[in-house]
Amino acid sequence: MKKIVQHILTILATLTMVLGSLGSAATVFADDYPDPADTYDIVLTKVKLSDLTGWPKQTGVDNTAYTGQKLTIADYFGTKATTLQGAYFEVRKDSATGDIVDEGLTAADGTITFKDLPAGTYFIVENKAKSEIPGEDELANAAAVPIEITLPVFKATGGWYKKGEDAVHVYPKNTVDKPTIDKVVNDNDKHDTADLGQIKTFKVTSVMPEGIKDYKLLKFEDKFSAGLTYENNLKVTLNDAAVDAANYTVNVTGTAGAKITVDFAKTFIASLNPADTVVITYDASINEAAVLGAENPNEVKVVYATNPDFTDEKEQEPGENPELHTGGKRFVKVDKKLNKKLPGAEFVVKNAAGKFLKQTGNVNTWVDSQDEATKFTSGSDGAFEVKGLAYGTAGQAANVGSTDYFLVETKAPEGYALLTQPIQFTVNATSYQADPTDLTAGLADPQEVNNMKVTIPQTGGIGSVAIVAAGMLVAGLGLMLKRRMAK
Repeated sequence: MKKIVQHILTILATLTMVLGSLGSAATVFADDYPDPADTYDIVLTKVKLSDLTGWPKQTGVDNTAYTGQKLTIADYFGTKATTLQGAYFEVRKDSATGDIVDEGLTAADGTITFKDLPAGTYFIVENKAKSEIPGEDELANAAAVPIEITLPVFKATGGWYKKGEDAVHVYPKNTVDKPTIDKVVNDNDKHDTADLGQIKTFKVTSVMPEGIKDYKLLKFEDKFSAGLTYENNLKVTLNDAAVDAANYTVNVTGTAGAKITVDFAKTFIASLNPADTVVITYDASINEAAVLGAENPNEVKVVYATNPDFTDEKEQEPGENPELHTGGKRFVKVDKKLNKKLPGAEFVVKNAAGKFLKQTGNVNTWVDSQDEATKFTSGSDGAFEVKGLAYGTAGQAANVGSTDYFLVETKAPEGYALLTQPIQFTVNATSYQADPTDLTAGLADPQEVNNMKVTIPQTGGIGSVAIVAAGMLVAGLGLMLKRRMAK
């Protein structure tokens, strides 16, 4: 009996302790717990990072648990972290697709405050399509967006975040990425050379960034210099597979000095993935407006945006613009002994492979037959010139390479002997223009092609009569000698 009484007393003591603690809890609730009618503020700060590895962190700068306190950006996120103005956020009730209860853009310091929110669960969602972030800060990867938050948020040190200076802080983070842009004038090279009118296939390559699916604009613009002509044949591939032309719009303004725009459809952009490679190819040639010996560049850029009203563009690095170049050579036909300019001489041009130059309109080609070759004739001042000859090799800049060609004389000036050996000449950056980068320097000095007089006159005069008479006399003596021997 005594033991039963002891057990009952123990139970009663325990109940007294439990009820006492409940009374204490009730007192805390009554005095310290938020009133259901209270409202709260959320301060959002948009942070830009170079890398999201290791995020989100679970502790503050002092290694205490992060539960919504205000942070110092450089201390917590690193000295390279910055804030972003113009990011657009929506506060949605209960889910990431719920009703919008507040929204807006981050200010110059990267912050926006959502005020007077009742207790409850909210999702803070970033809307890139409405963001007004400059293109150089185009958003890619994101951490902790959308953010789920239940108000009120209790502090680790006791109490809860409220409003104003005591509001809860959140820090959605992004990295920044953008598409790459690269162009070559053949399969591989920034520099190449071509004959006048010779077609080359230009190639633009772009690797898609993180966040590409959020883009609403992706287009490529290519502007030719006056010496380049667009020759059509535009094609697009994605990861080496052909892209249907329905996925993009092509706009070409002009042919010589053309501007080409390739604008991709939003549905196509949404189908792209990070690291996808888009390649655009088309044909171009050097035209008669090209400065001989100089670079004929073209400028290509990619224009992109998550909000088409706030675009950015990326060009190739300085000095990386691709270019084609071509050259030429000036000549003068002379009699150096008499210091006389010689008109009427005709020449063809031969290359090291033994083929001959044929010019048809503004296109240079090479043919096997000398008879098909274009004839270059010296004028009254003895001058003639050849334009639009490739020089150097692919990969060499315009001011580096050179190529040797040959003049073959097919008709000598009247009274002069035909040259029996080809005349070698060199085409390079300065073989036509003295300085192709400064046209005020004028033309380069022409190469002289010297002819000698025929040593025996070819027409008229006593000398020719004497030669004919002597020939007849020799022939007659030979005939007489033959008859005598026959007898």
